[in-house]
Formats: sequence, C-alpha cells, structure tokens
Amino acid sequence: MNVIMFIIRVLKLLSMQRKLIAFVLVIICLVAVPVGGSTAKIAAGAPVFVGESNLDISNALNSCRIIGWWQNGTNTSALPDNTITLYEQNTLSEIIYHYNISPAIFSDHKGKWYCIDKKPLKVVFEVFDPQLGIKVWDLDHNQDISGKSVSVLTNITYRVDTNMYSALQSLSRPDVTPLDSFFFVSMVDPVGQNVNNVYTGSTGNPRTQILSFDKEPFISSSPFYWKNGKDWDHTARNTIGEPLYPLGTYTFVINQDLNHMVESFQSSGITNLTNGITDTKTVTFIKDNVSGAKPVTTLTAMTTIPATTSDSTKNSVSTSVSPSTSIPRKTTYSPLPEWIAILSLIVCLLMIRKN
Repeated sequence: MNVIMFIIRVLKLLSMQRKLIAFVLVIICLVAVPVGGSTAKIAAGAPVFVGESNLDISNALNSCRIIGWWQNGTNTSALPDNTITLYEQNTLSEIIYHYNISPAIFSDHKGKWYCIDKKPLKVVFEVFDPQLGIKVWDLDHNQDISGKSVSVLTNITYRVDTNMYSALQSLSRPDVTPLDSFFFVSMVDPVGQNVNNVYTGSTGNPRTQILSFDKEPFISSSPFYWKNGKDWDHTARNTIGEPLYPLGTYTFVINQDLNHMVESFQSSGITNLTNGITDTKTVTFIKDNVSGAKPVTTLTAMTTIPATTSDSTKNSVSTSVSPSTSIPRKTTYSPLPEWIAILSLIVCLLMIRKN
C-alpha cells in the first residue's frame, strides 16, 4: 500500500514538474527493483547444514536457552546425549543472531536439536551434511551421460541434485528472495572458454534466439534441470559458417557457498569439498554417426527438340527431362493498345485536377 501511495504522489509530481521526470523515473526504478533478503534467518525446525555461519536462530528458539541432541533422534525420554547452553538465564546474548553450525561440534551430531528447558520439547533445527552434485543429462533418453561421448545432435541439459534447496524456501528461511541464490554453475568448452550464452540456431536465421546460460540457478527443489538446455543447438554456426560450439569435451562445474560455508570448512581443516561444496562433470560431443538420406535416382527420358538453324545446317538438341516432372511455362502478357493507355492518363489527370 505504501508503494502504491508513493507512485500516486510521483504521478502528481510529474504533472506539475516535467523537468523532474528523469529523476523521478530513477526513483521509481529503485523502488521497483526487488531487494535481496537473507538465507540467514531460520524458522523453527528448519533444516540447517554443517558449516553454515552467522545464522539468526532467535525465532526458532522462541526464548529457549538450552538445546539438546539425542543420538537416535527420537527417544527423548532419557537424558540427551549432548547439550549446548546458548546463554545464561537473565542475560542477553548476541550469539543467537550470529550462530555457527560449526563442523567441530555438529559433524558428529547431525539430526534434530530440541529446546530442552521448556516443555513440551520442540525442534529448534535439524542438522544435515551438505550434499551437492551435478550431472550431464540426456533429454532424449532421460539418463545420465556424465563422462560419456555422445552425438552432437543429442539434446542435453545439466541436472543438480542437492539437499540444500530448503535454504531457498520461505517455509524454512522466511526472509529469502529470488536474489538469494548461492549456487554457481559454469560450462567450459573444449578450448577452455566459458560459455555464457547458447544459440537456438545459426546466426542470421530470423528465428534464432540467444539465451543466457543459467549461471546462478535458484534451486528450491531437487532435482533441478537447466530449462534452456533443450533449446541449445550444438550445431549452430556463425555468419561465415564456422561452428559456434566445437566438437570435444564440455565441462560443467557447480559451486555453492551457503552462509560462508567454504570459509567455515577451511578454518576447520576440511579440504575435501567434493559433493558438498563443489562438483564437476563432463560430456564429449562427437560427430553424428547417422548417415544422411540416400539420393533418389530417377529415370530420364530423352526428348529431341528441333533447333532453329540455317538452311545449310540442321541439327537437334537433346534435353534430359524427368517423366514425372512438368516443365513450367513462363506466363506472358500482351501490351495494352495505345489508345487505352492515353485515355487512362487523361482520366487520371482530370481526377487530380478535380481533387
């Protein structure tokens, strides 16, 4: 409602001060552009991932001070196997607004953590190891072709499998917006160049579109497929007929850094980041092995057409004509008689003068 009122006032201003149009348009654009939210604030019971830092868990705690963990995750009638006191009673602490899911503590304590100083027990958050994988996906046969060689005519896309999609769902992270994606994908061609866009056809074709490669996908469900992969023409050519996408090996790389997870792992001495932080897959395009259609051979009939020659020379010209094809005749038109042309000109001049 506030935005609507603002726009109404701006329109009134436009009607009075035309010189301010450019300035006002800039302001409107700034208001219209969505502002990035945050993946740091979590809801009660939300999935969190080992290595996340600076999380706001205040809403999830709901004034709880002590959280506990049971090894089997469900039998909460016994004493918890591990507890963490976040802050002392009758004190204030900023830790709940900047909480770290430290690998040193939570790598061996994955699962549900409960508020244990209040009854009934409620889940504050559930800890998971981050999982991330990318595949090269054959859309024609709906199968994984990572690391394989396929025909250049094969329709492909990339597929992402991850359990971190919940960090981009408002149910788990209430402040998240479409600008908060933390996934990054790249595609490198056989000569080591990043592919930033894909053509749906050759250059010069009026129906060809240039589509941006999806480098920062917003993955809120899994598996995720690059939607424009199906439209990529691997055989597209430039204006001089050279291939835009050479045959050879293409490399797909995915990385993620949810709430500074990379820094958290590195500071904890964890160096193997495959399948959690990064993953790489390749596909090799080779020349299509399917031969083209065989040429159709048709019988021809020899027709002799007399040639116009002098009296001293009489020859004939032989022309090969397909019996199933008729030769189109050029349509000719006889010129109009001169009196009709003159009369038409006089009528036109009279009409012009009258008008």
